Amino acid sequence: MARKPLHVIVVGAGLAGIAIAHGLKKHNISYVLFDRETTPRDRNWGITLSWALPLLESLLPAELVSQLHLCQPDTSLSVAAASEQGVLVRDGLTGAVKIRMKYPSGVRRMQIQKTKRVLSAGLNVHYGKKLESLSYGDDGSVTAHFADGTSETGSVVIGADGGASKVRRCLLNEEDAAQEVLPYAFMNFSFSLPADKARWLDAEMNPSVDVAPHPKGMYMGLFLLDKPDLDRPETWVFYVLVTWPIASKEDEENTDNRLERLRAHIDGWADPYKSVVDWLPDDVVIGADQLRIWHPKKWDNRGGRATLAGDAAHSMTFHRGQGGNLAIKDAYEFVQQMVEAEEGKKSLKEALDSYDEGVVARGQEVEISKQQAAAFHDYDNFDNSPVFKMGIKPAGS
Repeated sequence: MARKPLHVIVVGAGLAGIAIAHGLKKHNISYVLFDRETTPRDRNWGITLSWALPLLESLLPAELVSQLHLCQPDTSLSVAAASEQGVLVRDGLTGAVKIRMKYPSGVRRMQIQKTKRVLSAGLNVHYGKKLESLSYGDDGSVTAHFADGTSETGSVVIGADGGASKVRRCLLNEEDAAQEVLPYAFMNFSFSLPADKARWLDAEMNPSVDVAPHPKGMYMGLFLLDKPDLDRPETWVFYVLVTWPIASKEDEENTDNRLERLRAHIDGWADPYKSVVDWLPDDVVIGADQLRIWHPKKWDNRGGRATLAGDAAHSMTFHRGQGGNLAIKDAYEFVQQMVEAEEGKKSLKEALDSYDEGVVARGQEVEISKQQAAAFHDYDNFDNSPVFKMGIKPAGS
């Protein structure tokens, strides 16, 4: 009796889900990609790809590899130039360089909304599909049920649906699937500046990642988010990431006076950080946010029918820049296992058991990044932190 061809249900059309879908399509494996969004979220952020960049390129068709620059905040920045600048960590007190991390395969900074728009081209993707539940058939199938009453049946489902993954909650109980909230005040927001100040900041800051610890026990990062018009600096969009240990009732309750609280912490910071905060308009929007992580726990893959990837499998902080790289590594390894299953070299259960073992092992980075987050708030001991010992290399390399 001939084996039935695989049909893969991918939940979540973010970086991992799109990479998985392209990899499956490249190997002529049937798939369908679902995402709960009907319109792009107002939240936007950047992703630093370093060691996983060659893996992403191997999953994409050649015509999209040639368009990766369109996913960048600055579409004119070459990988060579970005790689030469590396990932910069400064001393927040003095502005001096503490460490500049480079990677042999290059560094490419990508903006998530551009990435989703550019790289979703040519994919079988369905939007407005909020997953409600999974069910499993006696014939070895899995069915994804959506809030709009529709469903999709396939051979395997992979949840690439982010840190608050619904697929994860389907595979584990709510307690085991719940994220851990770290005890830091966290601000994450975008802003623009008048042309002269925007031009100054663009020249002063690292084009990919420019972050610093400070003796006040603070972390701050400055990043470019978009240059919609290269010739008009007033249109450029930057963003700030700031964390510090929760130290007041206002921090604990995350009260709305976030800009006031940030400005109260900025004395003693070096440029470019201090000037940026001083120049922020009083009406800048800083939404409520939390730092959340999830240490992977072994899940039941239902006989090779369900698994996780990316933040759904291992949610981590941004403090070592590994989340996007691991999402691509998961996508690459999942596709390789599906190819072996499709070719009959492995059963689907053997393929998913092998994949799951790897994805859980890669989850050690959750703890490493948590340690790095703590180190950014421990100025005196920062030089003993993982970025000094490991740089931006993957754990275990």
